[in-house]
Amino acid sequence: MPQGMPNKGERGGPILGRVAPEEFVGRERALEQVLRLSSAGAPERGLLLLAAPSSGASELLRQAYDELFRRQGDAVPIYFALTRADKTAVGAARHFLQTFLLQLAAYRRRDPALANAAVSAGDLMEMVAPGDYEWAERLVAAMERLRATEDAQSLVRLCLSAPQRAASHGTRPLVLLDGLEAAAQLNGVEVPLGTEIARALMHSGAPYVIGGLRRHLLDVVHGARNGNDFAGALRLDSLADEDARSMVERLARREEVTINDQTRDLVVQQTGGNPFFITAVIRAARERNVALTSFRNCQQLYVDELLGGRLHRHFASVLEGIAPAPALRRSLVRVLYESAQNEQGRAPVEVWRKRLNVEPAEFQAIARQLHVHELASVSANFVDAGSESLVWSDYLRTRYRLEVAAEPRALVVAETLSETLKRAPQTMARHYRREAALGLRELLERFNCQRLPASLFHYDRFNRTHKGMEPDELTAALDAETDLVRLPQVVHAASCAAFYPPITQVADEERSAVAHGFDAGQYSDASEVVWLAAEIESKLEAGRGITEVWCDRLLQVARVCHFHRVRLWLVAPEGFTAEASELLNEREAYGSSHQQLELLTARINAASAAMARQETAPDEFEMVIPMGDDTELIAAHTVEQIARRISFPPEAINQIKTALIEACINASEHSLSPDRKIYQRFRVESDRLVVTVSSRGVVPPGLGSQNGDHNGGEAADSRGRRGWGLKLIRSLMDEVEFERVDDGTRLRMTKYLRKN
Repeated sequence: MPQGMPNKGERGGPILGRVAPEEFVGRERALEQVLRLSSAGAPERGLLLLAAPSSGASELLRQAYDELFRRQGDAVPIYFALTRADKTAVGAARHFLQTFLLQLAAYRRRDPALANAAVSAGDLMEMVAPGDYEWAERLVAAMERLRATEDAQSLVRLCLSAPQRAASHGTRPLVLLDGLEAAAQLNGVEVPLGTEIARALMHSGAPYVIGGLRRHLLDVVHGARNGNDFAGALRLDSLADEDARSMVERLARREEVTINDQTRDLVVQQTGGNPFFITAVIRAARERNVALTSFRNCQQLYVDELLGGRLHRHFASVLEGIAPAPALRRSLVRVLYESAQNEQGRAPVEVWRKRLNVEPAEFQAIARQLHVHELASVSANFVDAGSESLVWSDYLRTRYRLEVAAEPRALVVAETLSETLKRAPQTMARHYRREAALGLRELLERFNCQRLPASLFHYDRFNRTHKGMEPDELTAALDAETDLVRLPQVVHAASCAAFYPPITQVADEERSAVAHGFDAGQYSDASEVVWLAAEIESKLEAGRGITEVWCDRLLQVARVCHFHRVRLWLVAPEGFTAEASELLNEREAYGSSHQQLELLTARINAASAAMARQETAPDEFEMVIPMGDDTELIAAHTVEQIARRISFPPEAINQIKTALIEACINASEHSLSPDRKIYQRFRVESDRLVVTVSSRGVVPPGLGSQNGDHNGGEAADSRGRRGWGLKLIRSLMDEVEFERVDDGTRLRMTKYLRKN
């Protein structure tokens, strides 16, 4: 067995990874997506790893390298991280070539210790495998010749051609490139290194992953490919709460740090699930021998990290890269902090430039880096200094007080510790409220023209007719309702705070939502509607006063955002009093209890599952017929044969045929179809036959109403032939649904099989 390889069947320890494979949590799906690129039959050749700051992209790529090295498959993993240590674009390109050849040799030799070794250029060529030596030697020789010239761009491109040259000689490298944003900070701006790297990998013919900060990566890649190369996208954000808790527990166990459930959750919430921040806190606890068994210990350690530990060094390094001069860096801290304290947190770009007192070109570079590192959001006209990172906000405040306000360090430490201790219970309380939130935004996102019992949206009606029923009895009663609410097709949903930030002063972000949609899925001004939903906290039935306040709040959001047609929906745990229900009816607003919301959610889930089953139904037939020339008779003959197969009686078969003929005639006469075709689908279920008739083209004005009737079908036609419209079809079939779709209309007709 080659030296350095794990025993067969063992996963082995880290090679380039910083943690053992079993300790790498929360990124299993992302890791698998990267590993899939090693397969020759992978659907994508490239992958863009769009990472949030400090979200663990480097460790993900290192873990992928280790796993691919252990597998010893056809793809040769090559991991390279861009850093400012290379100083110039040429230096980085030469480092890339050296790393490429070194890791290729390590893979050929199956020697993981060689993958990150420091070797000279001469020793490196002696390690290259015989099958790779010829092309590698020519490449290195060409590089040495170019070093004597001043053609930096040619030298960079030559070094970056290693993957393509390897691929052309039968090797299949999988390059895992990390930290693309660092290329912009290297000297030698005459060579756009980031673009050159992206272009080289995309044109290499081999699989690749390009990783970097998400706000930077897409711009660079777009410039490199000009829209001609298509790669998959993998978005990497902070860990979900459950994964972050698991990471804290495993890390604490490995570092022998004592921790309990309460402090574990505080670390997760305070760091926002950021892997780097979590690691910094736990390792600091180990180094200082601090048991994280109380909020006091946690916050003391956290403040120490902000003022001089890993957290401090991390942000200090980022700011130094953005503004190398100390005076400019101090001004930047001042402007960032003071802007963040403003009510809106944003200011015009020109105001920022004047306050920093720098030239336009230098300001553009600073603003770009602030944006990339997500310390601010920069548009063409404004800079927004707000940040979702609590750790960054705390760091910025302490640095401002120490360096700009020149406050005594002891005072800053004491007050920061007091503030974080007072905040800790509030942070956890907000977390618990967020966990208990009903998920209105997620529910609204799933609205897609479903029809639901109206009583689920009217608490007074539900309370009067359904409350207290047993589950089976309640289900039957809801099934029997004929008054139905047709939900809109929601195309976008977000929290109310995303549209109107002041609402966070009265409610958590997760407890209100705004959803844009269209009634009946018809994309027109008349059909556009905005739903505004909110949870009301009330131990008993919500009264008229709080209900009116919340109606007014949501209407204020609508006014500020200029929403023209809105639907208000309030949800209270125990529903609403009679007076509050009366107000809701006056405002034409919906009101539901938690019980109603659960029933509503269950029905939406069932409808979604049924739709999924229908889309994959095995007993389904499709046909396309041209319009005109009595082709509807062909369709009628087809549906007759299908109906006979499932034992429909003759009378029902004639009704189905007549309805289908009428639907085809209406489609021919009214659709203005560009392709003059009618698309039909016949789905056989256990107790019914569902016939769908679709056609492309816009329905002329006046020929279709919102409820789907075609008025034009009632008049005489100059040819003496016109269908009787949907009234006739509805009289023949059990269920009829007409809807506008993206590029035409669709008529769905259902006939139930009634067995004697």
